[in-house]
Formats: sequence, structure tokens, C-alpha cells
Amino acid sequence: MTNSTAWEGQEPIELTLCSGEINVDESEWTSLIFNPYFFIPVNAILSFFALSGNILILFALQKDSTLHPPSKLLLRCLSSTDLCVGLISQPIFVIYLMAAAYRNWEICGITEGLAYMVSTVLCGESIFTLTVISADRLLALMLKLRYRHVVTLRRVRSSVIVSWIISFAFSLTYLWDKRRFFLGCCAWILVCLIISTCCYTKIYFTLRHHQAQIQDHLQAENSGATGICMARYKKTVSSALCVYLALLVCYLPFTVATAISALSGLSPTNAAVLNFGGFFVFFNLSLNPVLYYWKIKEVRQAVKETIRNIFAAHNG
Repeated sequence: MTNSTAWEGQEPIELTLCSGEINVDESEWTSLIFNPYFFIPVNAILSFFALSGNILILFALQKDSTLHPPSKLLLRCLSSTDLCVGLISQPIFVIYLMAAAYRNWEICGITEGLAYMVSTVLCGESIFTLTVISADRLLALMLKLRYRHVVTLRRVRSSVIVSWIISFAFSLTYLWDKRRFFLGCCAWILVCLIISTCCYTKIYFTLRHHQAQIQDHLQAENSGATGICMARYKKTVSSALCVYLALLVCYLPFTVATAISALSGLSPTNAAVLNFGGFFVFFNLSLNPVLYYWKIKEVRQAVKETIRNIFAAHNG
């Protein structure tokens, strides 16, 4: 595999692990890129939990009728992309690391490109969906009664379709210019994280202001009803915020390593950090279903019912 296309006036830098041009001895290579006896079982465990957890969440969302349809669609999209990453992207990533560890450059080159491109489509869609969820929670707070008229199922579905098209189109830039591809991935993740952070910050200060208004101006009978609505809203915000914070922690190492590699080239150390960041990304897929179950009451009840039905059918 050839080097990344150089920008005008710059020397080309190595952005592929599978060219065989990273000079490092065998023992250091294995320790940096990870021993196959470590990353195969770890990825297998993460993939199993990502698949089983997100399948349960999808079944639970199918049965639940209390969630607002656009919110349910966003959660379905998030679980579906996480499921596809565990089913498609993660196995390709494992094969890629195995080929790199054993220096099978032909298989490594093929799976490296597939791993980055498929992960860009699926993980990019997952990050976008979480960003839309944060914006959705902010709109629910700011628009109040107008929320259900503005945030409709049709509009949310259209935004999801457009985001899939953009993610797929952007993944193709890997074939054209790897440096722009990696920098673009970093920019996309950072933009989404900044938007989500701004949304949750605005929600926090608006809730504080709203709480002060209730205490100072509203009558007692109205403040009780408003308090119930606000308590329910705070729970939904808390759920979305937990998922967002998990994504922030899991994606930042990979984002930083990707940016460093795109700017300075793929050294053995950068490759190790980049692949280690990949483990955190895949760990996020297994963590999200746990957060849905823990923080969303409707999902928790539907999951329990689904599990009971599975065991009842098996025993019957």
C-alpha cells in the first residue's frame, strides 16, 4: 500500500500501518500492536455484549409505546449503528490487527481500509445521532408546547437519512487522501462534541433559571404540576447526558491519536495509541445498552419483559 497523498509543498507522510515500512523489531511490534492472545478475546467479549445488548434494546424499543416517536427513532438509530459496528466493523478491526501482528501485508492493507471506512460510516452516524439527541432535549426545553409540532417524526427521519448519505460519502475520501480523511474524522467528532456540550450547558443554565422562576413567581398549585413535568424532563436529560459523557471519554483518546497521526505520521507509538483508542470506541458500543437500561425507565421495563418472555418461551 502506498503512502498518503502529500499536500502541496509537503513531503508525504506514512499514514498506513500495512505498508511494512515502519521499522521496528518483532518483539516491539507485538507489544505495540498488541498480542493476538489479548485483543482477540477482548474484542470477542466486547462484540458479544454489543450485539446482545443492542438487540435487547431494539426489541424493547419495539414494544415500548410511551416514548415520543422521534425520540424512539433516534434511540433505534443509535442502537442499530452500535449493533452494526459490533457485527461488521469490529470483526474487520480484529482481522486487521491480526494481519498487522503477523505482517501479512496483503490482508492487512485490505482490512485496514475496510475497517476505517466502515467504522467512519457507522461510528460517524452514532456520534451524529447522539448530537441530534442533545439538540432534541434542548428543543424540548426551549419550545415547550410547540416541541411536538416542530420536532416531527418525518423531520427526524429525513435528518437521519441525510446523515447516512453524508457519512458514506465522507468515508470514500479514505481512497482519495488519507490525511484529509483522518483530519476530517477528527473535525467531525470535535464539532459533534462541541455542539452536544453547548446544548447540555444551555440546558443546565435554563433549568436553573426556570427553577428560580418557579420558586419566585408561580403559584403553589401550578408549581406542583410544573415540578412533575420538569422532574420527568430532567430524567430524560440525565439519560442522554450519561450516554454523551460515555462517548466523550471513549472517543477522545482515539480522536487525539488520529489527529497526531494525521499531522506527524504513523509511528509505532502512534499506531499503538491509535489501536488502543479503537478498543475504547468499541467498549462504548457495549456500554451504551447498559446506560439505556440503567437510566431510561421505559427501556428497563421493556427489557425485563422481553427477557421474561424469552425464558418463558424456552421453558415452555
